[in-house]
Amino acid sequence: MAAPPGRADNVRVSGTDSTGAGSTAPEILLASPGWASQGGTHLWRPLRGQGPIPSDLPATAPASRAGQWTLIERDGEDLRLTTDRPRSHHLLFTRLDGRWIVSDDPRFLHERLPAGTWHRDRGAAEAFLHLGFTPGTSTLISGVHATPAASTTLLRADGAWKSRTWEEYRFAPSPISDGEEYAEAFTGAMDAAVSRLLDAVGERQLVVPLSGGLDSRLLAAWLTRLGAGRIATFTYGKADARETAISRQVAGALGLPWFSVGLDPAEIAGAWAGRDGARFRASTWGATSLPHPQDWYALERMRREGLVDGDAVFLPGHTIVGNMHDESLLSASPTRARVLSVIASHHAILQGRPRVHRRLEELRAAVLGAARELGVGAELAPRDAQRLIEWFNLRERQAKYINNSMKGYEAFGYDWALPMLDRELWDVWLRGSEGLTATRQWYAGFTTRVYAEATGRETALFAPAPARLPALPKRAILAGLRATRGDRALSRYRSVRTMLDHPMAFEAFSEPIPRLEQVSRMVLGASTLGLWTRLFLDGRWGPGLVPAD
Repeated sequence: MAAPPGRADNVRVSGTDSTGAGSTAPEILLASPGWASQGGTHLWRPLRGQGPIPSDLPATAPASRAGQWTLIERDGEDLRLTTDRPRSHHLLFTRLDGRWIVSDDPRFLHERLPAGTWHRDRGAAEAFLHLGFTPGTSTLISGVHATPAASTTLLRADGAWKSRTWEEYRFAPSPISDGEEYAEAFTGAMDAAVSRLLDAVGERQLVVPLSGGLDSRLLAAWLTRLGAGRIATFTYGKADARETAISRQVAGALGLPWFSVGLDPAEIAGAWAGRDGARFRASTWGATSLPHPQDWYALERMRREGLVDGDAVFLPGHTIVGNMHDESLLSASPTRARVLSVIASHHAILQGRPRVHRRLEELRAAVLGAARELGVGAELAPRDAQRLIEWFNLRERQAKYINNSMKGYEAFGYDWALPMLDRELWDVWLRGSEGLTATRQWYAGFTTRVYAEATGRETALFAPAPARLPALPKRAILAGLRATRGDRALSRYRSVRTMLDHPMAFEAFSEPIPRLEQVSRMVLGASTLGLWTRLFLDGRWGPGLVPAD
C-alpha cells in the first residue's frame, strides 16, 4: 500500500500558529490534504479542488453550510473549532506548557507531548470496550479531548474550554404527515444535495459501495436519475455471499458498471497482521474510534489493482434515516430516566453484558449531556423521546463509528462525500411526522418506488440467510426449546454461526483470539465488534496505539 497523503511518514503540516519558544499562541498541526488556510482560519473539506476559503464563510451560520467541513478560527487570543453535523473530520486538542495544541492526527500529539505523558484514559477505554467509540469529548488518551458532532468548541487563552452544540435537532412544530407530500419534500432534498455534489466533482469517477439494502440502492438510483456521468459500483465478500448477488442485480438493473472483490479470510488475516494493516489502523482510529476494517482489504485491492480511478470519489449511502430504536417507547409518555437508560443499554452491547451501562461513567455523562442539549424535561412526549434517541445515536455511534469509517478512504488517498447526510436531507427529516420517521417503513416504500421507476422492476433486499443446523445439534437445541426459553438460545446459535463464518469474512480480523475462545465469548453475548475492541485495546491487532494501563 502506497503511503497516503497525511501520513506521519509523508507528512504535511499546515497552519502552525506557533511563534517560538515560550509562546502561548496555539499550535495547530494538521495532516490531512483537505485543509485550506488563510490567515488564522483553516477550513477542511473532503473533496479536492474546491478552491480557497469562501470570503463569506465567517458570516455563514453553521446550520446553513452545505457539504462536509471542519473549521478552525482565531478569535482574538482564543481558538474556535467547529464541526459539521456528521463530524466528518474531528479535531483533537490538549494543553501543554500554557498553550493549546490542536491536531487532526493523534500521531502528531504523541510526537509532540513529552515522554511519560501519553497515558490511557481508563474510563474512556472501559466505555470503548463496550461501545466501539469513546463518548462525549473523551478520547483514549488521558488529557486529550475531541471535538463532538455539530458543535463549536472554544479554547480560551487562559486554559478554559467549553463545547456547545449549534444543532437543535428539533422536529417541525407542524410536521408533514401525508406520505406523498413527504415524498415530494424528500425528493427535493435529494435533488439539491446530489446535484450540488455532481457540480463539485465534475468529471471525476463516482464509486458507490453497493450493498443489498436500501441506502446505497437509493443513492445509486438517484445518481442515475440525475444523469451522473461516470459511476462505478462494487461490493465485496466471499464467493457465495448472497449480498454480492443482490448487489450485481441492482447495478445491472440500473445499467451501472459493477465489480466484486472476493475475500479470502486467510489472506485478509495475514495482511491485517502486516505493515499495511498497521498503517491503516494508525491513520484511522483518531484516538476515539475502533478502526473500521470492514472495507480495508477491498480498498487495498482496488488501489493495488487499479480497479477505480486514482482520484475517484467514494459515495457511501450513510444517511440521516434510521437512527431510531426501541420504537415501543413512543406508545406512551416515558420518563426521561427510562429513555436515558434505554439509550445507554442499547449502545453498550459489544461484550454482551446487559447491565454494564450502569457503571460506565463516560457513557452516563454523554447521555445526560445529550438530554441537556435538547432541553428535555422529566416527562417526555413521544416526539421528545424520539428526538433524544435519534440525537444521541447521530452524535455518538453514527458520528464516531459509521462516519469515522470515511478515514478508510482517506488512508488510500481517495476523496469521499456523504450527500445523504447533507444539510437538505437533515432538514427534511426533521419535517416528517412520527408516523413517517419513527421506523424505516415509509423510507423503504419510497426507496422501492424510486428504484422501480429507475429500472422498471423490483429486486430483493439483502437479509442474512437463515443458518442450516447440523442434525445432531439441531435435535439437541429443539429438545431444549421444549423445557426452556430456547428461542433465545436458538437465535444466539444462529448469530454465533454467522459471526464465525461471515459472508464478508469479518472473522479474519478476530483470528488473534483462538477459535474456542471466540466461541465461548460469543455464546456469552460478545459480538464480532466486541472481540475487535478487546483486541485493539490489548494491542493484539499489532503494535499498540492505545497506551497500556
